[in-house]
Amino acid sequence: MSFRWDPLIPDERPEAEPLSVWVYVVLFLVIESVAFALTVVTWPTGVPAASSKFVLYALAVPVVAWFMLSAMLYLLSDEKPAFSAAVRNACRWHLVTDWQHSSRTGVAILDSVILAPEPDLAERMLGLEGNAPENPGRVMALDDVAATEGVSRESALAEKLMAPLASMLARAMLEDSFEIVMQCDRQEMAGEVRAAWARLDLPKNPRIRWIDNSQEMDFAGVWFADDHRALPYTSYFIDQTPGYRLLLAWHLNEAGSGEQDKSEVAVALLVASRKLIAEQKNKLRPQAWLLRQIVGDADQVDMSLALLLKAEQVPEDRVHHFWRSRLKGLAQHATMGAVKNCGLALTPHELDHAVGPQAPVARWVVQALAAKMAHYGQGPQLVALPRERGVVLNFVAKEPSSVNVPWKERYDANLFPAPELIACFSLWALVLLMSPSKEWGTFEAVFTCTIVVTIILCFVWRFWEHRLLVNDFWEKYGGQT
Repeated sequence: MSFRWDPLIPDERPEAEPLSVWVYVVLFLVIESVAFALTVVTWPTGVPAASSKFVLYALAVPVVAWFMLSAMLYLLSDEKPAFSAAVRNACRWHLVTDWQHSSRTGVAILDSVILAPEPDLAERMLGLEGNAPENPGRVMALDDVAATEGVSRESALAEKLMAPLASMLARAMLEDSFEIVMQCDRQEMAGEVRAAWARLDLPKNPRIRWIDNSQEMDFAGVWFADDHRALPYTSYFIDQTPGYRLLLAWHLNEAGSGEQDKSEVAVALLVASRKLIAEQKNKLRPQAWLLRQIVGDADQVDMSLALLLKAEQVPEDRVHHFWRSRLKGLAQHATMGAVKNCGLALTPHELDHAVGPQAPVARWVVQALAAKMAHYGQGPQLVALPRERGVVLNFVAKEPSSVNVPWKERYDANLFPAPELIACFSLWALVLLMSPSKEWGTFEAVFTCTIVVTIILCFVWRFWEHRLLVNDFWEKYGGQT
C-alpha cells in the first residue's frame, strides 16, 4: 500500500430530503376513500351499516394498509438513501482522517548536534544572531576536530557529536530499545564510534547499523526491513522499530588525498519512534518533527509543492523560511521558481552558500538546522534537497497540524430495520383481518412463520447491506494512505 499525495476522495453525500408529511396524508385519504367507496358499493342490501364488519372494511383495513404502504414508501424514499449516504460518508470520514494522519506522520527529533565550520550556523543564517556566513565555493574544514594520540579524527568527531547527548543516550540505552545508525563512507567506522562510546562511559554496547551515503531515508516509512515482522499466515505486522535511534552522519576530508571539493560537516540526530512518542507523550517532548516528504521530478517541483501545501501538514501562514542544499541546474531553478510562485513569502537559506560545497551528509544537516529553528519558535520550515532525477520536499515543524475532521451525527447508520418491521407487522395484521376464517388455522400459522422469517432476514440484510457498502467503498478508494 503506497501513500498518494493526490488521493481520490469522493464528495460527501448530502443529507436526503425526507418526503413531505402531506404525501402520507394524501396517501391515507386516497386509501381511505377507495376503501370506503368499495365497502359502500359492495355492502349487501338490507344489512345494517352500523356493524363491526363495516368498520373493519371501511376503517381498520385501510388504516393497516396505509401503515404498510407508508412504511414501504418511507423505506424506499428516505431510509435507503439515508442509510447508504450514512455508510459511505462514515467510510469517507475514515478515509480522510487516515489520509491526514498518514500525511502528517514523520520522524520525531528529540535533540540534535551540528558540527559545522561556522559557529551558531542556524541562528546566523536566519539573522537571529550576528551576521549570516557567506562562503560560496570555499571548501571549509572542521578545525576543532583533530586526531590525538590513540584517537582517530573520526572517533574524536563521534565523541564530540555524542557528548552533548550523553545523558539521553544513557537513559535510552537502559531501556533496551536503542541503536545507532551511521551514515558515512566506510562501514569500518563503527569501531571508531564504539571507541567514542566507551570514552564517554556510556552503558552497554550499542547496536550499530551502517548505511552508505547513497541511501535515502523515508521519514514516514520503514527504515530497515527488520523494523516490521510479519505475523505468520496473516497480513499483519509487528512494529519492532527501536524506541530510540541515534543517527550519526558526517563528511571528513582525508588528509593528503589531493584537492578537496566538499566542506566538512557532521550531525547527530536523536530520534524517537512514533510508538514511543505515543506511549510517552507526557514525558517526551520532541524538538521538532521531520514530516513526510514528497518526491517528484525536477520539472514537476511546482506540482509537488502545491500538493504538499494542499495536505496542510502545517499552517501555511506560519511558514516563513526555506532551506536548500546541493540543488543544481534544473532542480535548483525549478525549485526556486516554485517557491517564488507558491503564494508564500519565504526567506531562502542555502547551506552551500554559508559553508561551501556540500557532501551527501547535507541532507541531514539541513534537516537539523531547520529543526533547531522550528524549536526556537521560527515556525515550520520548508526543506528542498536533491533526489535522483528530482527534488524531495518536506516540512520541519515543532508540531504537525492536528487532524480535525468533524464527525456528524448523520454519519451513524441506523442498523435497526424499523420500516421493514412496520411493513411486516402491518402486512401480517392486514392478512389476518382479511382472512375469512375466524379461527387460527394452518394458513395463519404458516403465514405467521413466514413473517417471522422475513423479519429475521430484514435484520440480516441490514447488516449485510452495511458490509457490502463498506466493502464497495474501500475497493474503490482504499489503499491511498
